[in-house]
Amino acid sequence: MAKEDFIIKRRDGLFAYNLAVVLDDIYQGVTEVVRGADLIEPTGRQISLYKTLGAAPVTYLHLPLAIDDSGNKLSKQNHATAIDLDNPKPTLLNAMRFLGFKISDDIAGQNIAKIIQWGVENWQLSQLPDQLKIKPPFSNGAL
Repeated sequence: MAKEDFIIKRRDGLFAYNLAVVLDDIYQGVTEVVRGADLIEPTGRQISLYKTLGAAPVTYLHLPLAIDDSGNKLSKQNHATAIDLDNPKPTLLNAMRFLGFKISDDIAGQNIAKIIQWGVENWQLSQLPDQLKIKPPFSNGAL
């Protein structure tokens, strides 16, 4: 694969996102990053920066984006419906189901804190539905 130049410092004097996020992750000791598939492209640049800086790259997991019925990414940018802060549980449960959790009525009946704790204790990468799995494009095992 041919190497490509990319911007490190912008014309306005600010450092670009790719360098800033790598330095932040190194400084904070981040070892794993989970983010949307829309950020696969800059991942290669970031791995290159880690190596240039003599640091071990983090492990990446890229999940396909949650989309609406029209195929638009669920985001503020696309005017997605906001989470109902008075009743966030249905959105939390739907997000967990999207990620492959099988949620019993007992778990669904718990409060938000207990649902999240259960999710943390029971999360497994292997539970992701096959349609959410993205093949690793990078040599560090990024997914």
